[in-house]
Order: sequence, then C-alpha cells, then structure tokens
Amino acid sequence: MATWAFVILSCLLNFMSAERPSLNKIIFNGQYEFIDLSYRFDKNTIYWINTKNFEFTDKIQRNERDGSWYAANEFTAGEHGGTHIDAPQHFQRTGKYVADIALEKLIVPLIIVDVSSRVNDDPNFVLYKHHLDYLLNDNNGEPCLIVFKFGWSKFASDKKRYLGISNNDTINFPGLSAEVAEWITTSYKNVVGIGVDVASVDPGSSEDFPVHKINAKAGLYNIENVKLDMPVPEYGCTAFALPMNIGLGTGAPLRLVAVCPKQEFTHF
Repeated sequence: MATWAFVILSCLLNFMSAERPSLNKIIFNGQYEFIDLSYRFDKNTIYWINTKNFEFTDKIQRNERDGSWYAANEFTAGEHGGTHIDAPQHFQRTGKYVADIALEKLIVPLIIVDVSSRVNDDPNFVLYKHHLDYLLNDNNGEPCLIVFKFGWSKFASDKKRYLGISNNDTINFPGLSAEVAEWITTSYKNVVGIGVDVASVDPGSSEDFPVHKINAKAGLYNIENVKLDMPVPEYGCTAFALPMNIGLGTGAPLRLVAVCPKQEFTHF
C-alpha cells in the first residue's frame, strides 16, 4: 500500500511541476497571425459630422547641433471618430467610462457575423432578426465580442460615400435595429461588446440612437469603424480591443487587433 501511495504521490508531484506552456509559446509558435482591424489616425480619418477631426496642432521637427534628429507632435481629436470604442457612459449617465472597462472584457474571443451579402451595398439597410436565419455563435456562453460586417470598409477612402452624406448634410449607412440589440442584450448575456464596420451601431439615418441606448443600459461597449477589408475567420480569433486609457472618456481611439489561427488555403 505504501509503495502505491508513493507512486501516486510521485505522479502528482511530476504533474504539478510540469511546465505549463506560456502564452508567448502559444501565440508565437508560427500558427497564429495578427490582423489589424483599425484605421490609422491622420487627416483622412473619418469622424462624425461636426466632430473635431484628428489634427496635429504643433509639429516639431529639427536637426540638433550634435547631428541627431528630434521630432514631437501634439494632436487634438474628438473621442468618437475613426476606429474607436463607445463606453457605456456615452449614452448612460451612470455607465462606465472608458478607463473603467475591465481588461477581461477587452481581451476576449471575437465573433464576426458577415451580413454583407444581405446588405448588398444598400445604405438604407437595417439588420433585423429575420435577416439572421441562424442563432448567433455564443462562444459556449463565455465572454465575447461580436462584430457585424456590413461590407462597408471598401468605402472607407471616400468619406461622402462611407457616411452617405447628402446635399443637406444628412447621413445614411447600414446599422443594427433596436430589435437585434434587445435580442443580444437579453438572450446573449455573455456578449460584452458589439462592433460594426460602419460609423455607428445605429443606422446613419437614426435620430434617437436606440441601439446605443440599449447597449449602454446593458453595460456593453460599442466598437465603430472596424476595418474589415480583408478576410477574417468568423470564429476562432481573439480580439485585443485596447483603447486609449482616458479616465473620463465616453469614447476613445482604439487599436483593435485579432489574433487568429493561420488559414490554410486549399483552393487556388
């Protein structure tokens, strides 16, 4: 009996002392790729009408006396432009600010819902439940970020087309319905954020922004202007949604990165 106890104890000790694979060894083993899902911030960055655009306000570029180079810039910009995050506080007085969003909700599995074939480049398209003839992938009940792909990234180089700006300064582009927002926030409690590849989770023509309000009330963040101009797996990726850590920010510029298993192409 003592011998068997010794064997079992030895096995347990060996198991406990076995080196666990580090995250570095996993994601840098050559089987994963990093996909940038965010647009650059520069003079071409798309901002909402009447919002402060990204702008360098002071540039210093000079050669020093010792022959070295020195450069520094200052910039101004609105919170809600380019690829950015909406904190719940954006539409909920008691909602969390950007800096208060837990990291556990910003580094999560990513699910892409591609509805671009249904949108078919229609700026008046609004996504309802009947457009989704299947249940959303709920990541087995674990926290996740859902991003809806309307196919709008291809218009990002043309601000007028991307926002659907008319002659009277109204805007028009696809978005989610309040019905879909209510469905997600009530039926998919594990969803921590909702993203879109357009300028707002609400349709461009919306005047009362119900999706923003529903998501904010439920404590979800939004990610808008996601860059989806390249293939991204619909599931199996991890999102790193890390915004500028603005203490009282209702929103912030965002570097959104997807870490995905490398895809093997079998057709050429």
